[in-house]
Amino acid sequence: MKNIQPKPYALEWFKSSYLVPREAKQKAKLSGLETRNQDSDEKLKNQQLLELCMTHWNNMSDFRDRRMRSRNYERGDQWYELIETASGEIMTEENLILDQGRLPLKQNLIRKLVRNLMGQYRNNPGKTIVMSRTRDDQMLSEMMSNALQAAKDLNEYTEIDAQAFHEHILGGMPVQKVGYKYWKTLNRSDMLIQNIHPNRFFYNTDASDIRGLDMNLVGEMIDTDVDSLIAQFARTKEDEEWIKNIYSYRTVVTSSVPTGMSDDYIDAIDFYTAPEGQCRIFEIWQLTGEWRLYAHDYSTGEYRFYPLHAKKALETENQNRIIQAARYGILPEEVPMIETEEKFERVWYCKILTPYGQVLFEGETPYEHEDHPYILNFYPFIDGEVWGMVEDIIDQQRQINRLFSMLDYIMGTDAKNTLVVHEDAISGKMNLDELKENYVKVGGVLLVKGKPGTPLPQVLTSNSRSITASEILSYQMQLINELSGINPAMQGQSATGGKAASLYQLEAQNSAINIRDIMASFQSFIRKRDMKIIKTIKQFYSERIYLATSGKSYSKEAAVYDPMAIKDMDFTNVVVEGLDTPLYRQVMDETLMELLRLNAIDAQIFLENCSLPYADKILEGIRKRTEELQRQMAGSGTAQALPPQSGSVPAA
Repeated sequence: MKNIQPKPYALEWFKSSYLVPREAKQKAKLSGLETRNQDSDEKLKNQQLLELCMTHWNNMSDFRDRRMRSRNYERGDQWYELIETASGEIMTEENLILDQGRLPLKQNLIRKLVRNLMGQYRNNPGKTIVMSRTRDDQMLSEMMSNALQAAKDLNEYTEIDAQAFHEHILGGMPVQKVGYKYWKTLNRSDMLIQNIHPNRFFYNTDASDIRGLDMNLVGEMIDTDVDSLIAQFARTKEDEEWIKNIYSYRTVVTSSVPTGMSDDYIDAIDFYTAPEGQCRIFEIWQLTGEWRLYAHDYSTGEYRFYPLHAKKALETENQNRIIQAARYGILPEEVPMIETEEKFERVWYCKILTPYGQVLFEGETPYEHEDHPYILNFYPFIDGEVWGMVEDIIDQQRQINRLFSMLDYIMGTDAKNTLVVHEDAISGKMNLDELKENYVKVGGVLLVKGKPGTPLPQVLTSNSRSITASEILSYQMQLINELSGINPAMQGQSATGGKAASLYQLEAQNSAINIRDIMASFQSFIRKRDMKIIKTIKQFYSERIYLATSGKSYSKEAAVYDPMAIKDMDFTNVVVEGLDTPLYRQVMDETLMELLRLNAIDAQIFLENCSLPYADKILEGIRKRTEELQRQMAGSGTAQALPPQSGSVPAA
């Protein structure tokens, strides 16, 4: 609990419209950036914090290198690695192959497998359903599910989640950030979901719990222009000059941008140095601890934390309650009091620092979930290491490239329909050039001498040396499918002749089991992210709003978010298999049609829930007709309840 009420504060990188300082002293320090940063001891502590963050970031260098290698192989850059030749020279594999007179060919199967996994995810991304702790609050659960879906739709979650899934199979550590900010294009504040590049992210690398329960430091490096910093952090013109003075050497931008449309900068990113024309800041969240008053108010049943200096104010409140109760004849021992106890409380504290340790912003987490805004997932996180699926199949991809290049070289150096003619066999009437011309000419005639003992012209061909290499190449291509868990059936390839359809379907199902671990791990990431969104919505959605979410699975009551009804609700969530798939819609329509034939439902219920393209138009017509009949009967004084619509509708 906070000792100061939230107040508006525009801070884009904090992803929140509210700032909650910890103490009144800190509130005073926020009155001016320049005044706040005159404390040399505080600046030294901030520099030490930056050094700690850099240490953790450097500890992640092996992860970043392996991720970069996986990315290069996925995009097709597969001959870039340096090797040492027999003469001791260091060169890339590509240059070595070229020096040997061969072509560095490649068959990029990794990209094919990644696209298949991405297609599997997009075809069945999963859907988060919010559930209340009690069965009596189903409508409120639907309302929160609707609010969650509306917030995700605003952020185009299908694209950012697909990109996060790509990162999941590429490097094994997707990172997202959930907050609340002002959307200038919408002229309102709302949820923000953002993907964070792993090269800019750091955390305490001694953490070993896959759920992140032992994390005590997370953060990221942010590069922006100086005008954005001034707009977000400066409150006075003096603050503006102070910020410009810090980043004066970064405010000039040249006409050329060498890092544009290139991975050169992000691969060689430095902890303290920003690209030309940019300002580097650090958003750091650290789990800190301090002694606080743990208060239990018996009048409301609430439990809250207060700073230690609030003890006197709470004692005064208790005395006022006794005085007020005495006016009504209530004994002091019957008055509900506020009981306090000192406890050591750990809280997440945020600092946004310059590379030199100056503070642009600091404060305790403003979120009621009392956590940092980041969500990250480790896969598989064995002995502290994470890696993506792509890393598992790089060696097979390299072997395939070598074999393919070798086969091309063998085929290029083999004899291919080479005509061998003894020089004594050439007729005097036909020279060598004429012999070559007639050899490739349709219906051509070769004139040779028939001297005894002179061999006739013969054709040389060779295909025996490439048989073994071809078999090995075929085996390696089969092996890469087995290692990735994506067999030809799952890739959508045609079944071989004579294979039963049931067997082909079984192969596809077995392949789905092989990638189930990858999918389930990412679903866990989505579930944690959506739970943080739910808690942020409960905190910051303060007015009744209409939730523009498409679909027929929500009632009319759940289409409007009511913060008062949702305030004291406790929710959980679960990610279920995707419901917006052709197969699911077909099964749903067939089930509804059967219920309609059995008169278990009427036509209106059928049309409200089916996916037929003309259902909405027919349903609207039924509603208009019903309203017209009700008006006519009301005018004649014979109004009565109309029977529900029955009968069937045409099938799709």
